[in-house]
Amino acid sequence: MHWPFRTKPGTRGWDPENMAPPCLPETWAAMESLYTSGKARAIGVSNFSTKKLQDLLKYAKVPPAVNQVECHPVWQQPGLHELCKSTDVHLSV
Repeated sequence: MHWPFRTKPGTRGWDPENMAPPCLPETWAAMESLYTSGKARAIGVSNFSTKKLQDLLKYAKVPPAVNQVECHPVWQQPGLHELCKSTDVHLSV
């Protein structure tokens, strides 16, 4: 799952009025189905904040194998690093 947000059907662009409530549990359940059926060897996320990852881990039957995020000397995200380390989610930057 790349970006944890969605837009309203038929809209284009990043304007706030185009944003729709996320449906992360349903999307993650569909990804888990691919994993358990053997169609995917691993499932993961990208650009999930500490809060979004904590929320996902509350309902995930299959935890994400990886969270790929932006990280650099100015934005090191130590809280996210610690969460990933403590929950065995590989952090890829």
